Amino acid sequence: MSTPPTSETNPPTSSGTTSLTQSIEKLDGSIAAGKSNYQAWRFRVIRILKEKGLLTAIEEELDKSDSKAVARDNAAFTILTPNVKDSQITHIQECSTAKEAWEALRTVHQGIGATGRMVLMQSISKNSGLHSERPVHQTHRTPECQSRIRTQQ
Repeated sequence: MSTPPTSETNPPTSSGTTSLTQSIEKLDGSIAAGKSNYQAWRFRVIRILKEKGLLTAIEEELDKSDSKAVARDNAAFTILTPNVKDSQITHIQECSTAKEAWEALRTVHQGIGATGRMVLMQSISKNSGLHSERPVHQTHRTPECQSRIRTQQ
């Protein structure tokens, strides 16, 4: 029978994370292609934050006058950042709290959901006449399509 992980069995590394946080797959994915691993990543990170008593850092607004809350926020943000791929850093690099980073990632990855994205992509394809034009004539529509996708997420 194995023993549950503790700070003794999973000592912090130099970055303040444990081997538990180093074992999860980093958040990545193409939203338009529906290949985001956000739901599984979210579940795992929530479990880690709960185990470490840091879940409130992503659920509540930070009281900067509370030094313990600031410490929890820093610890939670430290768990989030190494667990996202470099392609996702752009979504959180301007965030100043773990909650802001969490919400930014949620907004990007949850968006309108897989079904909504599929319907949107079909609608854009149908309405833009992409199937009836030669590829060379479709290039002018790319910014319009990208803009429509971004506003729907």
